[in-house]
Amino acid sequence: MCFKNIKILYEDKELIVVDKPSGLTVHPGAGEKNRTLVDFLIKKYGKNLSNLSGIDRPGIVHRLDKDTSGLLIIAKNNKIHKLLQEKFKKREINRLYLAVIWGLLKKNSGSFTMNIGRNPKNRKKFSIFKIGGKSAITKYKVKKNFSNVASLIECKLLTGRTHQIRVHLSSSGNSIIGDKKYGKNKSKLLKNVDKSLINQIITFKRQALHAYFLSFIHPIKKNKIELNSKLPNDINTLIKQLKLI
Repeated sequence: MCFKNIKILYEDKELIVVDKPSGLTVHPGAGEKNRTLVDFLIKKYGKNLSNLSGIDRPGIVHRLDKDTSGLLIIAKNNKIHKLLQEKFKKREINRLYLAVIWGLLKKNSGSFTMNIGRNPKNRKKFSIFKIGGKSAITKYKVKKNFSNVASLIECKLLTGRTHQIRVHLSSSGNSIIGDKKYGKNKSKLLKNVDKSLINQIITFKRQALHAYFLSFIHPIKKNKIELNSKLPNDINTLIKQLKLI
């Protein structure tokens, strides 16, 4: 992963907002030997980052999955880190995602309120829990329907559980296209589609999920920060292919 692909969309003395490309892990973890966003941050800012998340996660207030692209806030010091954590807890940071999913949701807008917890049989995955787990709320809105085969939807996080959007959508039967961990085989939806087009869609290389919008009141400056990230080329191409169905 080339650090040139990382874009800084906002920066001041307190915080940074980066546009993370897919394929880049946020911080080192078990089995992660490739370069991470943290490596980029250390190289660029040295010790001028918060350390509340630990020495191996400087500046990290929240995270995105490796293959999810989009906007991420980085804290330069512990004071702003704590203030941002409070804003996340109070749901004062508006985060919107775009996802390309299989099928069509039952309603054009709504919310998932199913609890999420670590899967007891596979510790690398998360699952829905009727009893136990942690509260997880995802609002959604359908933006585009591709002949009932797939949909482009907008998701708003009201909580920040690991893999939340992916788990909620998979549990509804509308997993994100390209999601290897939570995806389900939906090739039957493409039975009347040209074979070459089918192959391009079902071999999409990562979950089609992008954190495209972020807005919040700066905890110290008190001005409103509102940022947009354009859909990456791979998801734009996927959407163009789905429009041909």
